[in-house]
Amino acid sequence: MKPRILIFFLLMTGLLQLSGCATYGSGIEQALTSVEQGNYPEAARRIEASLTPEGSDRLLYHLELGVIRHLEGDYATSNALLERASRIVESLQTTSISDSLVSLMSNPRNAAYAGNEHERVLIYYYKALNYLAIAGNLPAGNARQDAIEGARIESRRLLLRLQALKNNEGSYDNAQDDKERTFSKVMNVFSALMGNLVDADALTYRDDALAHYLTGISFEMNGEYDNARISYQKAAESYGKGYAEQFRLGEGMEEQAWFDTVRMMQLSGFSSGEWQVFADRHLSQARQQELQQVRGKAQVLVMEHKGRVPPKKELNLSLAINPNLRALQLQPYFFEYSQEQMNWFYLLYADKMVFGLVADYLNATRNFRIDFFSKTLFLGPLYDEAERIGLTSAIGNSLRVTVPYYGKPVAYGASRVTANGVTLPLSVAASPQQMAIQEQMKQAGPEIRAALARSAVKAMTAMAIGQGDSSGFLAFAGKLAAQLTDAADTRSWLLLPAEVHIRRLFLDPGDYTLALDSTLEAGQRTRRTTELSLQTGDIRLWQVRTLAANQTAAPDEISAPAPGHDENAGRTEDESTKPTRRLPTKD
Repeated sequence: MKPRILIFFLLMTGLLQLSGCATYGSGIEQALTSVEQGNYPEAARRIEASLTPEGSDRLLYHLELGVIRHLEGDYATSNALLERASRIVESLQTTSISDSLVSLMSNPRNAAYAGNEHERVLIYYYKALNYLAIAGNLPAGNARQDAIEGARIESRRLLLRLQALKNNEGSYDNAQDDKERTFSKVMNVFSALMGNLVDADALTYRDDALAHYLTGISFEMNGEYDNARISYQKAAESYGKGYAEQFRLGEGMEEQAWFDTVRMMQLSGFSSGEWQVFADRHLSQARQQELQQVRGKAQVLVMEHKGRVPPKKELNLSLAINPNLRALQLQPYFFEYSQEQMNWFYLLYADKMVFGLVADYLNATRNFRIDFFSKTLFLGPLYDEAERIGLTSAIGNSLRVTVPYYGKPVAYGASRVTANGVTLPLSVAASPQQMAIQEQMKQAGPEIRAALARSAVKAMTAMAIGQGDSSGFLAFAGKLAAQLTDAADTRSWLLLPAEVHIRRLFLDPGDYTLALDSTLEAGQRTRRTTELSLQTGDIRLWQVRTLAANQTAAPDEISAPAPGHDENAGRTEDESTKPTRRLPTKD
């Protein structure tokens, strides 16, 4: 008995050491607060204290710090950090699954974080913005040309990354040792019975319209109008063919991209008959009239990065054996049952309609009830295999399973820019928060299968340790320890904006005060202003990061809050208001 007790305590100690922090966001909350307050040096210090550049969170260290340096205006350092992040992504994707299997079996929080698909793509988005800002700080010359070329390269890398992410990431069947073979067998059981939980095709991240648009900007800044036309057209087609609809962006950016396509056609020497076809097909009469008014004017591209992507949370589920049905039953733990958790469970896991009713009826007519908040997993012939490998005994009446989830997307209000007495709305150009939530929905199937298998294998290990113990204490204690140390991987790139808003202004040469009025969540409203002196052919990029703050902003940065809401509102920080290269105009 003593060796078994020793083994149990060693196992429990190891599991406690491996359990890690269940909620990643809580570890860097102070850094996020410092960013909201505009205290970037303190935010960087908090990140460096919470994460390490070489540990399992090394990718997040470089991503979060890269955004902070971007906001600080240290674009070269930001690019160095983000380039390191891109290399970490590449190295982690070539790592064998078996190398991280032990971590995944104990707690996925211990495995090196490799990033979600949209995060890996947005690395290059931020690098492109950095290069555009660097170009804006340089006089005309080779250095400026190099910065513009850097922005174009990063935009292309972004698009290539979308193709690379479609590669097969491998299978657990490649595992070799005994524990890995057991894990593979358990995964086979759960894979067969879970199926596809959502329409993955509808949630697939296929293209990035904003990346095409940024590429067009870099070409236009360099006077390469026909290349800019091609990029703007790709952006317009991407927005119109599904990107805008998938990520709930509205139609504003599609028309803007077509507007810029036609502008580039005019500057590239297309005949009026050629560009008019596109104008008639894609532009309103008002935008067509505007085409005739932009020659000889300066441009200001207002880019607002609004809010933050929501943090992932942890959902606890209970898995139980139903021998009467030869099935498994999955449901949220009764003591949680918050509305957002129930919504997520029902949407992605719960039995629905007739299937759920049949399962309740077959279970026992006297207990028949309408309950759509459980998932019945009929094993059928797999039940015998589950019994043979000890899976049913290990699960028993209850086994804790943890998976990550998101609450509903944050609803942000409109943003408007005022210049020369005219106020115009910004268009939503991208929604990283929608990308994050949809990707998690897409991954719900693999996530729940891995979580089920992880919890089951640990329970089976505990059962094996308890063999020969007539009291059943070791098996019970081992199973309890394994469940208490389980945790979902809630890590994510938290300093990404929730939404990207854009407005392109065409203004006569002169001095201007621009004001950006933005509504955040819960009706919080902010105002930010900047002074610009414009000349013919200028293209200025005004980047603004709008975040809710934990303190009242300065009077010139805030407007009255919406009725019924807290008077403490947000503030915004300029990311760049430097001029870019002045372009020649064509009369």
